[in-house]
Amino acid sequence: MTLKDRLCSVALAIAVTLLFSVAAEAGAPQQKTQAPGYYRLMVGEIEVTALSDGTFSMDVGKILTNTTPKQIDAALARAFLKDPVETSVNGFLINTGSKLVLIDAGAGTLFGPTLGKLLSNLEASGYRPEQVDEIYI
Repeated sequence: MTLKDRLCSVALAIAVTLLFSVAAEAGAPQQKTQAPGYYRLMVGEIEVTALSDGTFSMDVGKILTNTTPKQIDAALARAFLKDPVETSVNGFLINTGSKLVLIDAGAGTLFGPTLGKLLSNLEASGYRPEQVDEIYI
């Protein structure tokens, strides 16, 4: 291999390295943070933020049909749970880049005082309610 070939190889390696390092920096900045009230992830080019509205104790035996209390208790025991089950209520904020869409608006205080945190968690995630373009329930 001649000196010219070696220099060309080194130049090509440097160019490829710079190309990939510039491409990595050119994308949208990653948040790299989480908080108890929201969880953010990318789905392709779309940013999805799961927003906690809170939790409540749900009496599984009252909402499941076509089963018996014994079957419910057995299924819960296999999952190391018992009735009532602590259940999360969440909404999802979808940022398409051109629209901000809220999927579900939470339960408010419908199921008790441990819910109704969706709005504060939306704000904690860095968005304001007036930025939301559409709401789907």
